[in-house]
Amino acid sequence: MTWTAKEKTLENSTLGERVVERTHSSGATVAFCRKPGYLRRYACFSTHFGSVDDRYRIGGGEEICLPDGVAHFLEHKMFEGPEEDAFQQFSRLGAMANAFTSFVGTTYLFSCTDHFYPCLDHLVNFVQTPHFTSENVEKEKGIIGQEIRMYADHPGWRVYFNLLAGLYKRHPVAKDIAGTEQTIAEITPALLQECWSAFYHPSNMILLAVGDEDENEFFEVADRLLSQRDMGPDPAIERILTSEDPGPARKEIRESMQVGRPKLLFGWKDIHRGLSGQELMRKELVTEVLLECIFGQSGTLFEDLYGRGLIDESFGASYQIHSDVGHCVVGGDVSDPENLIEMVQEQIERIRSTGIDPSDVERHRRSAIGHLLRAFNSLDHIAGNYCGARFLDTNPFEVVDLLAEITPEDIDRRLQEYLLPQEMSCSLVVPG
Repeated sequence: MTWTAKEKTLENSTLGERVVERTHSSGATVAFCRKPGYLRRYACFSTHFGSVDDRYRIGGGEEICLPDGVAHFLEHKMFEGPEEDAFQQFSRLGAMANAFTSFVGTTYLFSCTDHFYPCLDHLVNFVQTPHFTSENVEKEKGIIGQEIRMYADHPGWRVYFNLLAGLYKRHPVAKDIAGTEQTIAEITPALLQECWSAFYHPSNMILLAVGDEDENEFFEVADRLLSQRDMGPDPAIERILTSEDPGPARKEIRESMQVGRPKLLFGWKDIHRGLSGQELMRKELVTEVLLECIFGQSGTLFEDLYGRGLIDESFGASYQIHSDVGHCVVGGDVSDPENLIEMVQEQIERIRSTGIDPSDVERHRRSAIGHLLRAFNSLDHIAGNYCGARFLDTNPFEVVDLLAEITPEDIDRRLQEYLLPQEMSCSLVVPG
């Protein structure tokens, strides 16, 4: 087999990073980022199949509805082979391996200092040769069910997913990635095989390596590995998105658990269907700078709340984008949730009327750039950001240049349209 598209180079002079990307005739996107002088190598094989992919069609056929937790369940089962667990071979090769399922994708990865290409061979091989039986699927239901019960008793997990349930009315992003014991009971070997055939086709996957290897050798080996199996034509997946209306599903969700101090998270959702590429990334960056200006630990609001004993160092804010929706999450361990929420709403309204000091915007913008420059020294960060960004049709290396373009006017416009009091939802876990 050969490469079917012109080579693409994604790079940024400020970051000093460069990724060469090719499309393999199997359909897979294959990418390489060389890091001269690094002893550790890192590779991942990622599929654009996450927990929000609960409805789809193949080739214009009938709609297929999946039970919650299928992507996560499939991730667990991919490591099991007919003779041994995939982890065992990685261990013999001296590599560390792992996998994770997010809202939008599933990634299988390893890192090593030696035996990089044997590890790469093993990675591609086990992801492309699933082994599903009635016995191992039923056994996995018990293992994942135990995991679900464990997280159900975790206050930090509960307060987060309760917030998502408060924010979203219908969208599957509000559901636990692992599903529930009831939904995973519906999973069968045939269902896993169908999902693997659809979403683990090379046309829906990225094979990425980061490290000090020869670029040409990597692409030659990747070509050989991806040519070993004929995975058939592109299944032409049509993802069916769930529409989401503005406004929160619930203003507040409160749960009693065994905690020493109340846990509070509050947030706002975003709907941006049709937004992609650079526009989507820019929206994410502007929102992150806005949140840091208002809720960051160097700001006046944090200092005031901390000085009053209402919050501690766990208090913070983040923004997450998941294709057609997104949300910000703010909070931590608190002493007086009701008083804190009232003060936050008052502060936001004050800032909305007076605006954010341009010097604060500049300070936080520069801080974000510095953080990114440090983060791109991590092979894990490069790989994780690359795959996530490509699944959202964005270029991860544009992030620094886009940050550099953000102005106080951008932040003010975002503030006026977002963080509205009537759009806010709160999640509380209180002692009980």
